[in-house]
Amino acid sequence: MESKSKYHYQFGAVVKITLRDGDVSQEEKTFLNHLAKKLEIPSDEYDYIMENYLSFPLEPTNTHNERLESMYTLTQLISDDATITGNKQTLWLERMAKAVGFTPSNVKYIVAKSLDVIEGSIDLETYKNEIKNINQ
Repeated sequence: MESKSKYHYQFGAVVKITLRDGDVSQEEKTFLNHLAKKLEIPSDEYDYIMENYLSFPLEPTNTHNERLESMYTLTQLISDDATITGNKQTLWLERMAKAVGFTPSNVKYIVAKSLDVIEGSIDLETYKNEIKNINQ
C-alpha cells in the first residue's frame, strides 16, 4: 500500500472492532462501505484495510475528553447512516465505546445518552457538557 488517506488508521481500527468477533451483519458491512465513502477512503485502500484489519492497533484514548470526542463522532456517523438502526445502532456503539476505553459499567449509559443528545443535533461542546459527569 503506497499512499494512505487521512483516516487510514482510524478506519482500520473501526473495521477491526467491527470484524474482530467474526459476527458481522450485512448492515455493519454496508455501514463500513458508507463510512469509507464518507471518510474518502479510496477503494484500493478499503480493500487493503478489509484484508489486513487484524494488523491495526486498538489503543484506547487516554483521556475522558478524548473518549467523549470519539463517541461524539462515532455516534454522528451511526446516526447519519440509515443501514444501522434501532437496537443494532446501540449494539454497535456499545462495542465502539468499549474499544475507545469506556468502562463496561458505563457503556450502556454512555451510548444511550450519546444517541439522545446527537438526535438533538448538538455541537461537540454541548455534548461533552451533557455527559461530563459520567465516571470514567
